[in-house]
Amino acid sequence: MRPTAPSSRRRAGFSLAELLVALALGAAVIGATTVAYGTLLRTQPRAGATATITLTTTLLTAFYGLNQSTLNVNVAPNYGVLARAENIREKFHADTLGATAVFCLSRATDVPNTYHPFQIAHNPATDTQAHIDGPEKFRAHLVAKALVTATAFTAVRNTSTTAPNASIFVLTYSDAYTSATGGTGNMLRVKAVYDIDLVRSNSPLGYYASVKRWAAPSATASSTLTDYYDIFYPLSPQANGTPGAWATTTDSFLPLWVAFERNFTTESTSIDAFKKAREHPFYFIWWPDPAAKTLSLYGGTTSAYTVADPRKNYNLMAGRTSFMFTVPIFPTL
Repeated sequence: MRPTAPSSRRRAGFSLAELLVALALGAAVIGATTVAYGTLLRTQPRAGATATITLTTTLLTAFYGLNQSTLNVNVAPNYGVLARAENIREKFHADTLGATAVFCLSRATDVPNTYHPFQIAHNPATDTQAHIDGPEKFRAHLVAKALVTATAFTAVRNTSTTAPNASIFVLTYSDAYTSATGGTGNMLRVKAVYDIDLVRSNSPLGYYASVKRWAAPSATASSTLTDYYDIFYPLSPQANGTPGAWATTTDSFLPLWVAFERNFTTESTSIDAFKKAREHPFYFIWWPDPAAKTLSLYGGTTSAYTVADPRKNYNLMAGRTSFMFTVPIFPTL
């Protein structure tokens, strides 16, 4: 019988050297995790931050039917508001996809839009604007028919330092609606109106931005507010004190749209530079992004292009928001 050999198995446990190595690795992992967690806390979106901003009662009444001068609003960046903005973006795509025409109109500072029709009278045989082939002629038609005042919308094309707000009129097919309302067929059916507003706030310092969709639930009903998102942007570190003019402050968001029109009638160098799309007229449209921290230009207003060059606006606006649209002025062409 062979003698039993002594056991060669080591006793459980770490040697002193192994223990020191394990402690060193553990400290490194814990340290790295702490640094990463601290960075995450500092950079995460302030999803729960809100602010009470002071606006005018006139604005809040026009925006939401509120008879008050203060409003509680989420502070950017906020991904809850971003989800609402994504929903409105999908509705905008659906509205413009079935449109017969899209008209962007500018509005001056703190001038709200109170005109949200479900149809617009238009008789090509008798109206001054027989052919509405662009946003400016659409604006002139509304004024000529006394549907809006001459100051409701600003008579500008594309670049403007005094028109930081806009309204987008999305028109659709009219036949079914004119017969339902007893009309004679001389009506333009409005599928939806989108209002984009940016309001400077002095209490607290920053900018209140909102996008609102108005639409009629039926052919005979008035348009109502169906969807909206709003967000408050604090002043960026580059801004100095109180908000300045829209043209010079480092925090601004304009132009909201640029039109490449079909009509190529010679007007002026600054206007004609935009009118390059004779056969396929379209807009570039930008909405404020709730995921952005501020409305800063992040590089100032410098550009290699001149004011008359449409690429200047694209250069300033592209990359500042994920809500950029390319929309035909007349989708049926």
